[in-house]
Amino acid sequence: MENIQNCPVCGSPHSTLKLKAKDYTVSNEMFHIVTCDSCQLIYTNPRPAANEAGPYYRASAYISHSDTNEGIVNKLYHAVRKFTLQSKTNWIESEKKGAKELLDIGCGNGHFLAAAKDKGWNITGLELDQETAARAAKLTGLPIAPSLKEIEPEKQFQVITLWHVLEHVYEIDAYFEFFKNRLAPNGKLLLALPNAASFDANYFKEHWAAYDVPRHIYHFTPATISALAAKYGFTLKRSRGLIFDSFYISLLSNEYKSGNKRLLHSFFIGLISNLSAMLGKSNYSSNLYIFEKTSAKNA
Repeated sequence: MENIQNCPVCGSPHSTLKLKAKDYTVSNEMFHIVTCDSCQLIYTNPRPAANEAGPYYRASAYISHSDTNEGIVNKLYHAVRKFTLQSKTNWIESEKKGAKELLDIGCGNGHFLAAAKDKGWNITGLELDQETAARAAKLTGLPIAPSLKEIEPEKQFQVITLWHVLEHVYEIDAYFEFFKNRLAPNGKLLLALPNAASFDANYFKEHWAAYDVPRHIYHFTPATISALAAKYGFTLKRSRGLIFDSFYISLLSNEYKSGNKRLLHSFFIGLISNLSAMLGKSNYSSNLYIFEKTSAKNA
């Protein structure tokens, strides 16, 4: 385990324990989640070192890398995937300003890349897990890069997407430098992230499934992801709630808390979370943030 001495956003050495959360997916170990006393970034600390993180991803049901339909959570996930893929392609279509060059980081099995390819985008994918990358390559018919260094040098992208990926990233400075250097002048950075300031996060507390320790090393809120992006010269253009996430997260959270998915209760909490966000009383369970370079002209 490594102990983070300074906040990765503001550099402050001071943090306060927020809660202790359990890894329900793989190890059953307990982890500390802390809040920076200065900028309020929430992060897992201590955490596995980058070269120790691999075993914590070894779960056959890890949903972003699985095509199984076993179990109600997987069935629901795959039932809404067609709709969410359509939404994702609509979002990137609304951001096109010239060459339709797309980079999807953490592309998983490649379903989003394939959907974007069908819309006429020139696609590039990155996936660290070799087995998952092989499935994405088979689906898209294109090689998948294993790291940032393997992406075609000097290539500029109109859109870079990370769908629930940035919260896993250890080399966060290197990633944002890459975004800054490889986005086209009018390009957009799309980040989908769980929201630790959401109604369901506050309701489930240490059982909130989107903490997903220790795989999630950062637990962003709208304020802290905007502060991190600003550090590298990005401005938030707009954000939108990802309404399905609250239901999925509530199902898992209830199972972690009580051993039972409590379908009706999970649906109710997910609905309340979304309604609370729509009324401005809280925040969505997850958000899509669309960033542009600060120097870029407003679209």
